[in-house]
Amino acid sequence: MSLSTRYGDFIDRAVHISELCDIVMELMERYEICLGINTILVIITCLDDQCTTIIEHIKRELRKCHPAKFDDDHSVIHMEKYYGLRLFGGLFIPKIKTYECLLPAAHHIPDREDGNLLIFNFAHIGYDDEKKTYGALVRHGHSKPTTACGAIISCYEKIRHGTRAPKDNDLKLLSKYLNGIINKYDIEHQDNGLHLLDLTVRAYEMQMPWLKSQLTALAVMDNINIMYIGGIEVDFSRTCEDITNDKIVVMDKFFIDKKGSHEQLNQLSPLELNTWRNLNK
Repeated sequence: MSLSTRYGDFIDRAVHISELCDIVMELMERYEICLGINTILVIITCLDDQCTTIIEHIKRELRKCHPAKFDDDHSVIHMEKYYGLRLFGGLFIPKIKTYECLLPAAHHIPDREDGNLLIFNFAHIGYDDEKKTYGALVRHGHSKPTTACGAIISCYEKIRHGTRAPKDNDLKLLSKYLNGIINKYDIEHQDNGLHLLDLTVRAYEMQMPWLKSQLTALAVMDNINIMYIGGIEVDFSRTCEDITNDKIVVMDKFFIDKKGSHEQLNQLSPLELNTWRNLNK
């Protein structure tokens, strides 16, 4: 299958963060996940400053379901108290980044029988909507494009040209991980940047079996439930008037209970979602 066929509808599958949070809030209601009461919010993204904007947007949307009127109650977690984990590319490297990274978040849940982690985990890639190319974007306040994800692209270029691996240990591990993916899938340069999208998506996909096993171990060990929402954040080129147009392609939604059982989460149909929104206005 060609890359253009594999990713032909990729952008069409992307949803605005407000739409994503609507879906997540419905799932939270279904599983009695209450931010600020029995749940710590965890957001895992790249170190890129673009992803900081995404974090703030998600927190702003989810604040709508935070029980602010109970903020004086000592059992309430303020929305400002969330756990952020910044990884190069927003990626866990199998057998390197383990659930131990998330132990602090699990320990911040109040002493309740229904403690939860709500985890968002997004790799990211830049996209120029005008040129229809992946791997770079014009950031807010800039006139020229810059790479995104810079870490993934930098590692790819070093691998492609056979230059020395990065000195930074985390980047060196990322480079080794990406090199295995490039060789396995024979990823070659394309002018439209589809090779970078392919590399990013496959790097995200290949982390999942390991990450699921680690989250399962964490759920059982700390006797908590975990809801995981993951995928690819698409960083769109932006203008000064439009600073929140980034979107998310959701690739995984699952729930792990404290016994380690997994359940895939199916989102509502458009009709059901609109009904749910109207009921919660």
